[in-house]
Amino acid sequence: MKSYCLYCKTGSEVQLVYTIKKSVRELLNEEIEVFFPIRIMQQKKMGKWSKVKQPLIPGYVFLYLDDDFPFPLFLIKQERNAYKILRNPDNTLSLKGGDEEYARWVYNHQGTIQPSRVKFEEGRLVKVIDGPLFDMKGEIVKVDRHHKRVHVAFEFGGKRQIINVSITDIADGESTH
Repeated sequence: MKSYCLYCKTGSEVQLVYTIKKSVRELLNEEIEVFFPIRIMQQKKMGKWSKVKQPLIPGYVFLYLDDDFPFPLFLIKQERNAYKILRNPDNTLSLKGGDEEYARWVYNHQGTIQPSRVKFEEGRLVKVIDGPLFDMKGEIVKVDRHHKRVHVAFEFGGKRQIINVSITDIADGESTH
């Protein structure tokens, strides 16, 4: 499977996912996976915790195609809110290296990043017990226990990106499974 990343107008991602899937199904008689990655964040409002959906990286949509399926560039070009397909330095379209790893991480979680369970240890070391952060290649650069979030740095599109995602704090005596 090959991964691609579409840079688009922020706020149009959900509609583009729907339109691209529909166009490929109707015009090419194929089903493809297209995700606008979201994160489920824990948010405290009026003293109560709730879960809200937020974009993981606004303005980006990921497409996943079988190796033998050609990228339908003509479909993307007709979408006015789609700006461009990200290209590698060698001008190829399918993601490579760290970008491909990140796209596969999104794919493995079906585009929805749930809170990860973590355990804080002596010296503020963080151990990820399970969840999306368990298999992500990135560096936890900041922990915000008050808001139940961690800031994770990773490489994407040739730049260092920092995202924050929700966590569940596991007490030292609590079971890990």
